[in-house]
Amino acid sequence: MTDERMTRKQFAAAILVSLLSPLLRLLPQASVSLAGRGAYLSALPAIVPLLVLALILESFRRHMRPGEGMGGLLLRWLGPVAGRLVLAAFAGWFLFYGGFILRSGAERLVSTIYPSSGQDLFVAVTIALCLLVAMGTLTAAARTAVLMRGGLIGALVVVLVFSIPNMDPKELVPVGWSDTVPILLGALPMASVGAVAGCFSFLSGYVRPPDDRRWLLGSMTLLLVLGAVICASVVCVFGPKLTATLTYPFFIMIRSISLLNLVPRIEAVVIAAWVGADFLLCTMLLRCAHEAIRTIFRLPPPDDRRRGALRSGRFLLWGEAAVIFGCSLLFDMPPWQMRLWSNRYIPLCSDIVIFGGFSLLWLVTLPRRKKERRGGL
Repeated sequence: MTDERMTRKQFAAAILVSLLSPLLRLLPQASVSLAGRGAYLSALPAIVPLLVLALILESFRRHMRPGEGMGGLLLRWLGPVAGRLVLAAFAGWFLFYGGFILRSGAERLVSTIYPSSGQDLFVAVTIALCLLVAMGTLTAAARTAVLMRGGLIGALVVVLVFSIPNMDPKELVPVGWSDTVPILLGALPMASVGAVAGCFSFLSGYVRPPDDRRWLLGSMTLLLVLGAVICASVVCVFGPKLTATLTYPFFIMIRSISLLNLVPRIEAVVIAAWVGADFLLCTMLLRCAHEAIRTIFRLPPPDDRRRGALRSGRFLLWGEAAVIFGCSLLFDMPPWQMRLWSNRYIPLCSDIVIFGGFSLLWLVTLPRRKKERRGGL
């Protein structure tokens, strides 16, 4: 590729900002409904499945050739038929998940900020902007993510600090051994959020090789810390029972801030965090899907072309964006039904694809990895 590849720090920033989208959507309601007041402790057991996933993905990455991502590796290892079927399945999930992200973000904005507006306009504008960025280089998108990371995390920290006067730490206790099973269950939504990072393995060909295998450890730790702090702070404000019943408890907590009449400004900052995270995740999913599809047809990387050029498969990005918009229309449903998809069906499907899919592929390709280690290929 003629463009300079992303550094691992830039890639980690893009992953972290993107994961703020499912984090803000699922937490704290999903974890608190399972773990109660001890939901903030669920971040600890969530480390285990995420560590296993990281080891599986690292075992794949070690066998990737220069400029090769997960798509190229799977096609090379699984063969032209099975490889293409697997890549088509991953591409379908990325596009479907991208459509859900767009619709859930629009639904969130309409229900909390613009109740008299329609969702389709927000979805159309967002996918158009995602396509515009996806037509450029991933390096540029990653550099943008580095700038967004500080702003978005800073916004969340500001919200948490200003919410301190409304918090009652007594809501976090007591937590005993009888809460062990609920706390373990509460780790499932947090693990589902972190597992979305597995999608980005398809973009590994655009990233420089890591100097340290722990390159993503800091970002994933920060993500879990944010999840734990959000769960603890909202429970301290509303209590576990009320938190579990609220649709957007974190946003409602913001509206309970009474310090210096800053609520409108803080709401605007949090809205920017929501929209920014959804936008970047959808953009990266669009490029992940394109990596899978262009690998199926053995097309060259799009980053070597001008933004407006449609040769060498770049026209597929337009079609993929249209599919994402079409998938978003599938989620034009009542709020209660959307909440069910958001909290249950989508995380379950994501876990099946990411945890289940990569684990199965790791087992299937075990003989191939052993053969390569022996120098047979």
